[in-house]
Amino acid sequence: MLIDFHTHIFPDALAAKTLPRLSHIAYDSPYYTDGTERGALDAMSAWGVDRAVVLHIATKPGQQKTVNRFAAEVQARNPNMLCFGTVHPKDPGAADEIAEIKAAGLCGVKLHPAYQACYFGDEAYFPIYAAIEKAGLPLLLHAGRDPVSKENFAPADQIAAVARAFPRLALVAAHMGALGQAESASAHLCGLPNVYFDTAMSSVYLEPDEYLRLIRKKGADHVLFGTDCPWNTVENELGMLERLGLTEEELEDIKWRNAERLLPQGDF
Repeated sequence: MLIDFHTHIFPDALAAKTLPRLSHIAYDSPYYTDGTERGALDAMSAWGVDRAVVLHIATKPGQQKTVNRFAAEVQARNPNMLCFGTVHPKDPGAADEIAEIKAAGLCGVKLHPAYQACYFGDEAYFPIYAAIEKAGLPLLLHAGRDPVSKENFAPADQIAAVARAFPRLALVAAHMGALGQAESASAHLCGLPNVYFDTAMSSVYLEPDEYLRLIRKKGADHVLFGTDCPWNTVENELGMLERLGLTEEELEDIKWRNAERLLPQGDF
């Protein structure tokens, strides 16, 4: 079993324009699908992915309902695509939208502080986190810096503060806790039981020795396999994981068991 906990797709009408633009922002990073629903399904089949968590982002206030409607439609068409909804923290209806995400049967909530230009630790957004915690949904956020901005809108210390304020909130700090900042993730996030990491882009941004140290300190039972598809592949991400010297039990936890435990039980 392999569950990819970090993937993205775009509506067909937007994908052809969106991927080149995002690639350029990210220093001309390669992409490995065409960004569409069909492209992602083809990649899942080719790469041996049994289920994919598909993450959606509202990049401006007023957009969240449209994005969540698209996410629900994708999930309804494809039982093996487990979609996360989204809110924009600056949207006045963000906290109320969480109940709609839950009612639609979506599997969690995705935030991208850099694209949304919202500091994750800003207490103005705590009602949103409280609503997600109450709904019993996991929250996945882009952790650390992103090429879209010179500012770090989700540093590890802010993520830790939110995790402590909402101890029943399952919080997935993507990219092993802080993109390209393993030391910060290690210092602030490894001791928090409600914080999980995903592996998305770790084969690009982490050296093998620091990657292994971070997994060992966090615990393999709190790490989720993810590729960040279309920006990386199973071959790259799983290949590096398998070279780290982890036990078979640890690899199975990362590849699927942790995801199964974290996602709403109705999805399995």
